[in-house]
Amino acid sequence: MVTQRAQVIREGLVAGLLGYIAVAAVFVILNVAQGLSPVHTPHVLGEALLGGWMDPLEAWTAVIAFNGVHLLATLLLGIAAAFLAARAELDHGLAMGLVFFVLAIGGFVPIFFGAITVEFLHALQWSEVLIGSVAGAVGTLGYLAWAHRALVLDLFEEAEV
Repeated sequence: MVTQRAQVIREGLVAGLLGYIAVAAVFVILNVAQGLSPVHTPHVLGEALLGGWMDPLEAWTAVIAFNGVHLLATLLLGIAAAFLAARAELDHGLAMGLVFFVLAIGGFVPIFFGAITVEFLHALQWSEVLIGSVAGAVGTLGYLAWAHRALVLDLFEEAEV
């Protein structure tokens, strides 16, 4: 038997993983569409995280570093969002808190990377980071809405009254 805590953690890991995949897919699509390497964006952000431009032979270090940090962050975000979704089952007022939480984190990401990567601004389109953040939020919230269908239906019914 799965405990409620284990279920919330599982939902959070799936939600976070879907958010991660959505962001990665956006980066790959936008990079390839511009004729860049599929890993251009994670490479630039990884260099920023590691403190500066890297030797081209060490480029994969930056890509792996960024993806590791990004995966961990989205998994933690997913768990926190799943916890809020579980609590919203008991208190529907928290449902909007869940949406605002995920969107606030999604909005914080471009600001955070903008602050730490000022010298990299010419190598990265911040609109792409914003699009990736929105895609991640949609992936995370979409899965949680599916996992908590009854909550979503209840909220729509309450809104009709």
